[in-house]
Amino acid sequence: MKKLKGLIFGMAVALPLFFGIVRPVPADNGTERLANHMQVSPASQQLGTLKPGETKQGTFRVQNIGTNAFDFKIYAAPYSVSNENYDPTFDASSDYTKISNWFTFNTTTGHLDPNSETTIEYTVKVPQNAPGGGQYASIMVENASSENSSNTIREVTRIGMLIYSHIDGKINHCTKILENNLPFILFNPPISGTSRVENCGNTDEDVKYVLRVFPFFSKEEVYTNEENPTYRTTLPNTKRLSKETWEKSPGIGIFWVEQDITFGSAHNTSRKLVILCPIWLIVLLVLFILSVIFWLVSKKYENKKSNTKSAPRVESDF
Repeated sequence: MKKLKGLIFGMAVALPLFFGIVRPVPADNGTERLANHMQVSPASQQLGTLKPGETKQGTFRVQNIGTNAFDFKIYAAPYSVSNENYDPTFDASSDYTKISNWFTFNTTTGHLDPNSETTIEYTVKVPQNAPGGGQYASIMVENASSENSSNTIREVTRIGMLIYSHIDGKINHCTKILENNLPFILFNPPISGTSRVENCGNTDEDVKYVLRVFPFFSKEEVYTNEENPTYRTTLPNTKRLSKETWEKSPGIGIFWVEQDITFGSAHNTSRKLVILCPIWLIVLLVLFILSVIFWLVSKKYENKKSNTKSAPRVESDF
C-alpha cells in the first residue's frame, strides 16, 4: 500500500510539471520595414452583375510601403484555383476567366518612391455575346525594377486584386455539402471541424460556417461564432475543403461540438462528442493503470506465499 501511495504522490507532483512545460512564446513586435514592399488596395472588388455590351469603370491604389523605390507594370490575369485547398492560380484560362481579356487601364506602367501611392483607373468592356454566369480575374501589379537588374537570377514580385463579377444571362445555382466532419479525440488543441463542399453551378456561392462548443455536463455555450460567422467564397465547378477552428480552446476537456454549414439551398449540422486529451496524459494514465495492476498482482503473490508458509505440516505414521 505504501508503494501505491508513493506512486500516486509522484504522479500528483508530475502533473504540474507537465503543465509547466508549455509556455507562451512572446510575439515579435519588430517594426522593421522591408526594402521592397508594395501593396494594392482594396484586396478584392465585386463588380456585381454586368450586362452584355456594358462598360464598367473602377479604380484601385498601388502603394509603396517599403524603403526602396520601384517601377511597376499592370495587367489582368485569369483567376482560378488549382485544388480543394483553394490554392490560387493566375495562368489557367477557362470560360469563367474571360473577363481578364476585357480590361484596359489608363496606364500599364509606373514608378513609386517610398511612402507614396498612385491611383489606377480601369475599364471593363463586356462583349455582346458574353455568356451568363460568373467571371473572375486578378489585376496584377508586378515589380518591374528587377527586369533592369544585371543579376543572373531575377526575383519577380507581384501582387493581385481579385475581381468577382456576374454576367447577366442564364444562371445555374447548384450547391452540395459533401462532408461535415468533427473529430472524436484530439491530442492537441485547437478544436476544429472540417468540411467539403461542391459548387456545381456557373456562378460563385458563399458558404456559411457556424461552430458551437458546449461543456459535457452543460448546455451553456463556451464558444460560438454565431454572431460573426465565417463566410468563404466558392468558384463555379470547384470543390472546397475548409476548417473551422476554436483558436482559444483549452488543452484538455470533454465537449459537445456542433458545426452548422449553410451553402445556398443546402444545409447540414453535425454534432459530436469531442475529447481533448494530450498524449502525455494518456501515457500517465497507462502507466498508472499498469502500476496498479502490477501492485495487485504482487499483493496477490505475497498473500499466496504467506499462506503457503503458514500452512500446518501433516506427518505420516508410515
